[in-house]
Amino acid sequence: MTVSRVGSDRVSGNHCKYIIFWGLIREKNIHSVHNKYPALFFKSKHRVALPSHLLLTLTAQSSERQMATPSTLVTARLTAVVPRRAPPRVATPTPPVEPYKNNLNCSLNCSHFQSCSGCSHELNLDRPHVLQDVKKFFQENGVKDFSFHSGKLWEWRCRAKLAVRGTPNEPLVGLYQEGTHNVVDIPLCKAHHPRINAAVDLLKQGIAELNIRPYDEDTGFGELRYVQMAVTTYNTSLPLAERYLQGKVQVSLVWNSRDERSPNSGKLFELSNFLWKNAGPGSSMHLIHSVWANFQTTSTNVIFGHKWRHLEGEREFWEHLGGIDASIDPSSFGQANTQAFNSLLRKLQNYVPKGSSVLDLYSGAGVIGLSVAATRKCRSVKCVEINKESKASFEKSLSRLPKTLECAISWHNTDASLEPLHWLEGSDVVIVDPPRKGLHPSLVDALQKVSLSNKKVATKLESSITRAKNEKRPWILRAREASVQVETGTNLDSDQIWPSTLIYISCGWDSFKEDCRNLVGKNGWHLEKAHAFNFFPGTQRCISVSIMLLPGHNYWASHNNSIHYLQLVPYVLYL
Repeated sequence: MTVSRVGSDRVSGNHCKYIIFWGLIREKNIHSVHNKYPALFFKSKHRVALPSHLLLTLTAQSSERQMATPSTLVTARLTAVVPRRAPPRVATPTPPVEPYKNNLNCSLNCSHFQSCSGCSHELNLDRPHVLQDVKKFFQENGVKDFSFHSGKLWEWRCRAKLAVRGTPNEPLVGLYQEGTHNVVDIPLCKAHHPRINAAVDLLKQGIAELNIRPYDEDTGFGELRYVQMAVTTYNTSLPLAERYLQGKVQVSLVWNSRDERSPNSGKLFELSNFLWKNAGPGSSMHLIHSVWANFQTTSTNVIFGHKWRHLEGEREFWEHLGGIDASIDPSSFGQANTQAFNSLLRKLQNYVPKGSSVLDLYSGAGVIGLSVAATRKCRSVKCVEINKESKASFEKSLSRLPKTLECAISWHNTDASLEPLHWLEGSDVVIVDPPRKGLHPSLVDALQKVSLSNKKVATKLESSITRAKNEKRPWILRAREASVQVETGTNLDSDQIWPSTLIYISCGWDSFKEDCRNLVGKNGWHLEKAHAFNFFPGTQRCISVSIMLLPGHNYWASHNNSIHYLQLVPYVLYL
């Protein structure tokens, strides 16, 4: 308990002294306090709604000197959060993972299968082959209630990058054939949102009518290299059930020139106008949300260049994800399966205790960090991302958060692998969403050191706060200048705090297993929960969310499918 103020007050006509303190009064402590100070009574400044079995009533007998009549007795409701103790673990043999049987009702049935590299199998879309290995791995590591969320099996892809090749009369818009640079035209793709296929068909009409030359990799000539199609289902004017199918498409044309002043830019504006005229809001079929141009002239496999220009339609692209409005610029990374991503965010939020300090590494535009800031009432959220293009999207999403949110939020453009301990310090929860290759070795090493114990880390390592003040390296200082920070009235302790919860979002299964082996077990972290999501039906991939805790730091306990957290509640102690 921490004393914060001492004063006096008048209660029921009697003067008495009181102390305001912050603390959690556990059930086992109540009787000892009562026995030591029998003339005291407690009065809560804030009442917290909890189940009746967690509410305790404490009445204190008063001496005649303090309270003259029984009517002056005060009853207080104390927050007694009693963490549910997990039953002792019993070693049980791991049940064998049964092979799946083919389910013809979950077949791809796509005419482009085998020629297109997008999908690797056409049966059992609801159960990717890697799922057997995923389930077995988590069972062997003590996870008893692993879950898999299948989601939408067809028409799930809301973001697609497609190559444009062929001729003006017969353009090919699709993906490379496996192991080659031969583009396979996929007008009837079963994975694409229907609006993407409709926008591709319109684009082909424009290429033919305006005599736009698709890019030729051998000669380096041509005008249109790639196209990115992104569907937004954010439309509050429609009923929720209709928003997905009525989505609008943001079209990004990757043009083979340095900028809009190049000699061939006239055709770029003609194509943009064609798309907007035939599928904009003034047309009979409102399909197009906006049109953007990206300029790329290099001969590498990199799709996008560094220059972007907005040509038609709305500049802002919004999606409602994880309880927040998220802005996703065409230059920012966005999840292709938005419905599965929304399900993942909702599941992840359950494992972030309210009032936590959260570190979001590999954060992109900060959708994950901002969603937990808004839904879990975090004390602070730091988002760290190496791609500077994500800054604009983060700022726009930040502007849509409730103004009453009491959370210190920041976004930092830097590589977290350079000084991982600097970012880990001061956080209760760390969320990592690395690329397919997994965590950087320096970050794995830092998480291993944190798992030793908070005290050991604090004594062995120089304070990062002190180093931050003395920092002189120019690339670090430039990254701090590019950061975005929103301060609140929340006061953070200067004492060192280290994470006790690690939430690992994996899109590369093999790299995750390697990282997990380096972190779990003898190295300190304990794998507590795991869930997987079918982000890419028709492929061998799935996304997993793993919850790792440090021993003795179980700050959450399941109860009736909800989670109750320890809270610091202010009380008044009258003397």
